Amino acid sequence: MSRGTFKALDYLKSMIESILPKTDNHNGFVCIENATGLVTNLNDRFESQRQFILDIVNLSMDDGSAGLSGRKRVSIEIKIRYAIPKDPSFRLRMMNEDSGYIIDKIKGPEYSFNETGIVSVIPNQARADDVIDPAGNTIAHLLTIPFDLLYLES
Repeated sequence: MSRGTFKALDYLKSMIESILPKTDNHNGFVCIENATGLVTNLNDRFESQRQFILDIVNLSMDDGSAGLSGRKRVSIEIKIRYAIPKDPSFRLRMMNEDSGYIIDKIKGPEYSFNETGIVSVIPNQARADDVIDPAGNTIAHLLTIPFDLLYLES
């Protein structure tokens, strides 16, 4: 049995990709940086919608009781790019709606512990940032949903 970082992130990626968005549901979630090879950076993609990455922010640290359990904690951010529709107010409402769906989905509890090693996912405050082109124009938004992943490696 191999469980831990790769299995946990692959499982969470699949959970997110399985979400059917309520608004603009013909543009689903697609992971573009999944550790299978080089791809175009998320912010360099043209007119992309709901393409995302799982970005490791802080490397693993011990999260066990007195260091005895072997449980690890790592900080991850889901970053999702929204370039359409052009109306920023509509786009932000759609991002807020998606953020709620993603938070509900990743907080579990169906993590397939024996295969993934996931103990728990703790979502934090989501945020929306502007994606600016070289001329200074906002061309898209980036929805970021940070969370802590508690897991066991084996």
